[in-house]
Amino acid sequence: MRRRAALGLCAATAVLVAGSTLLSWPRTTPIEPPETVRIAAGVQSYRPAGEFRQGTQIVDAPLDERAVGALDIMKYQVSEADYAVCVAEGACSAAPTGGAAGAAQTSMNYRDATDYAAWLSRRTGEVWRLPSDAEWLRAAGDRAVQDGLGAASLAPDPSRRWIASYKREVKLRGDADLAHHPLGHFGLNDRGVADIAGNVWEWTDSCFQNGTLSADGSSIAALSSYCGVRAVQGKHRAFIIDFIRDARSGGCAAGVPPDYLGFRLVRGAKG
Repeated sequence: MRRRAALGLCAATAVLVAGSTLLSWPRTTPIEPPETVRIAAGVQSYRPAGEFRQGTQIVDAPLDERAVGALDIMKYQVSEADYAVCVAEGACSAAPTGGAAGAAQTSMNYRDATDYAAWLSRRTGEVWRLPSDAEWLRAAGDRAVQDGLGAASLAPDPSRRWIASYKREVKLRGDADLAHHPLGHFGLNDRGVADIAGNVWEWTDSCFQNGTLSADGSSIAALSSYCGVRAVQGKHRAFIIDFIRDARSGGCAAGVPPDYLGFRLVRGAKG
């Protein structure tokens, strides 16, 4: 009798342990992937992301033509509701909320974005990742902005570049929009992507680069990358330290700080 009771207790304990173990396992049931927009392959005008010098003078990176493969990119940025599911399942770090109903998730750093991409890949059975800087510009279409200063960059007097840069930054700071808006507020671009280049800047996977141009300035003679800083894209390109969630409070390595930091993902492995 005692042996039966002990066996029964062991069986009940095993069920409880198994149940608690099952509850702690990550979910494996696939979820519906987010809505995407197909961007056709094409050639993108592109200035490499970073700081470039010709001799001792800081200059614009050379503008070239870069082939970009076809993309499936999220139509909308990742929302607070989307991100909350990842947090609830223990795969993403908690982040500030409280934007407008249906707002994009902001206060995101690079790690937050890549953690979400890894979680979404597991839950959908597809590969999701951050776009490269060139891919983002391709998807931005008629809202893409190249960040060069033109003739002022090549002037023998470096003060001309400083003045041009200062005027540009004053204008950009005057365009700041610190309201939280619902997804879709900024409409669609010419390629059907929503809210791109609105007031939420988006992380890319591209590292900050230091480059040296050839003597005639037509090509890059030397190039090095620093991946502790990544390019973010929006109404202008900026460079943000990868653990920063709010660049307005510090951590903007170069450029005018973004209003907010969020992200959207691309489906598929890098081309």
